[in-house]
Amino acid sequence: MINSLHKAGNTYKRILIVEDNKMHSELLKIIIQSSFDAGVVIAENGKEALDKITDNCIFDLIIIDIMIPKINGIDVLKAIRKIYKRIPILMLSALSSSEAAGESFAAGADDYATKPIEKSSLMEKISILLEKDL
Repeated sequence: MINSLHKAGNTYKRILIVEDNKMHSELLKIIIQSSFDAGVVIAENGKEALDKITDNCIFDLIIIDIMIPKINGIDVLKAIRKIYKRIPILMLSALSSSEAAGESFAAGADDYATKPIEKSSLMEKISILLEKDL
């Protein structure tokens, strides 16, 4: 499965979505793949996300929902940052509190958005993060 994420050319992006709601993750996948030349991998919980990351698959962007089972999104973010300092990470949450955003940024997130998020806003955030020269 990991090898299927590679295409010719350097515009191809590998994106990991960490989201336990199947409808949300599939919708994100469709939106991303309709706008970017990207392979999207979905992890349904924090443990699965960390397993995919430690399987030596380098992602160009990781999108993490804060409230996921097994290992919460903030702890997943912290674990990723111990290994990969430069992979752009977008945190998503249904929580609109500034505390959730602050905790995300303090843990190393590059951006934060509350759900539901407008498609145009999501695409703008993803574009900016994918273009970052990290």
